[in-house]
Amino acid sequence: MRQVFGIFTSLVTAGLIIIMAQMIREGLFPTPQDLDFTNNLAVSDWMSAMPANFFLTIALSHGLGAFAAGLISSLVMERNRMSTGMISFSVVFIMVMVYLFKYYFPVWFVITDTVVTAVLGFAGAMVGSSRHVS
Repeated sequence: MRQVFGIFTSLVTAGLIIIMAQMIREGLFPTPQDLDFTNNLAVSDWMSAMPANFFLTIALSHGLGAFAAGLISSLVMERNRMSTGMISFSVVFIMVMVYLFKYYFPVWFVITDTVVTAVLGFAGAMVGSSRHVS
């Protein structure tokens, strides 16, 4: 039961972090009202016109969410902290991969976001599992 609670709590926290960061990104770089996401060419053209900070904000949100997921779920556990942290981080990582391949992001961003999410998620699980239990 504790493992389920830890994973659930960490995923909710990760989701909130990602949503808040995406809201900040939307404030800095608003999406055009007339953009049709079913038109792949229009979405691709819009994304190619975006500056690098647009993409880095997205990568940072995914990385911080993955870090929080790994950290919180592994901190909640008494045993199997690393595996619980990896489960939570993996759920976030899979969702990020689906998001990245659903839209037409530049290749450099897909690679950057994948690496940032993986490294920070693993770091969160490592930090959370390294605490000593009395």
